[in-house]
Amino acid sequence: MRYGEEGIIMNEFNHLSGLRCYLAGPIDNAEDDGIIWRQNLEKWLTEKGVLVFDPCNKPIANPKYKEVAEEKSKMSALKESERFYELTDRMKEIVHCDLRMVDISDFVVVYIDPEVFIFGTIHELLNSLHQRKPTLVVIEGGKKNAANWLFGIMDFNFMFNSFDELKEFLIHIDNGTIEADLTRWVFFN
Repeated sequence: MRYGEEGIIMNEFNHLSGLRCYLAGPIDNAEDDGIIWRQNLEKWLTEKGVLVFDPCNKPIANPKYKEVAEEKSKMSALKESERFYELTDRMKEIVHCDLRMVDISDFVVVYIDPEVFIFGTIHELLNSLHQRKPTLVVIEGGKKNAANWLFGIMDFNFMFNSFDELKEFLIHIDNGTIEADLTRWVFFN
């Protein structure tokens, strides 16, 4: 703890620094492959010292793990030509890689747009919840647009109406102005 102007106690926690975060959300059916919101949030989180795992920009050189742009087109062509065996092989590798990123993350941010069909995102969300990770869900249009089922599987206090609201929450976690649920958050010295 340090003192700032006029003897006001300043907090220096910076709890987020050094943590790893996975960004879950639609890719297959998202207009921009889910890239823009991830890039914006990754920039903000990186400034807080967070290592971000982005499934649209995997930290792996091997192109077989990619699922956007040209690779997404290739998979669509496999599906269209009913080459399901090849599609299965490619997707098994992608699913394995993405779920591994969920496994090694310290917290997960999930973006849900009720207008966009998602499947992998739900799998990632459930894995994160089962691992008791802080799982923070931003719902396009706000909590009122969330599926009722979501309220039955997670605490609504970790659902957010916007990315700005999520960032505000993370700022408070980072500086310790709200106490983190230590059954979910783990901060190492």
